[in-house]
This record gives sequence, C-alpha cells and structure tokens, in this order.
Amino acid sequence: MLVLNKDCFKLPRVEKNQFISLLRLGLNYDRAKGTYNIKNYNNIRKLIDTLSSILNEENILFLQNCIVCNNNFPCSSCNYVQSCTTKDLPFECVCHSCLKKGKTFNNALK
Repeated sequence: MLVLNKDCFKLPRVEKNQFISLLRLGLNYDRAKGTYNIKNYNNIRKLIDTLSSILNEENILFLQNCIVCNNNFPCSSCNYVQSCTTKDLPFECVCHSCLKKGKTFNNALK
C-alpha cells in the first residue's frame, strides 16, 4: 500500500507516451520541483490504475484534505471509513479532529 498526497508527489522517470497519458488523465507536472499533482478528477479511477502500474504497487491511496482546517489525513483515521463511497480518493473531507470538535465549514469561514 502506498499513500500519496494529491498536491505533491514524485514518480520515477516515465517514457514520453506514459507522461502524455498521465497529463491527459488529469495530472499536472511541476518541472521546477519535479513533482506531480492532481488537477482534474474526471478520470481518477483510470489515473489510479496507471499510477499503480508505474509504481508497481497494487494499492494506491491518497490523503484527504480537511475543508475546515486544511490538514491532510488518511481515510483510515475516520470513523466513517466503512460507509464512505469516496474513501482513499484524492478529494476533500472533514478530518476526525474537526468532526470531534463540532467544527463545520461555515464556522471555519467566520
């Protein structure tokens, strides 16, 4: 199992065709840092499958980003992981800490 941060992760050098495919699947490449990030979620399942084959890793998981406190956290720390339909995908959610404190998105905007 490999956990990636959707905002910044590195990949081994890939061939030109694979690189173009990754960009078409929704990745963005930062040449200065040599890192990738996800800019488009339309083909997320196919992107995960492609990353899995490049990294020779069966399970690719992504950290969630809390919409309240902006911290990154793994889905495994959530009480609702069993019922979640988007677990381990690079989306936004509310972290356990903010849920526990009763913080909401509206409170965070104040």
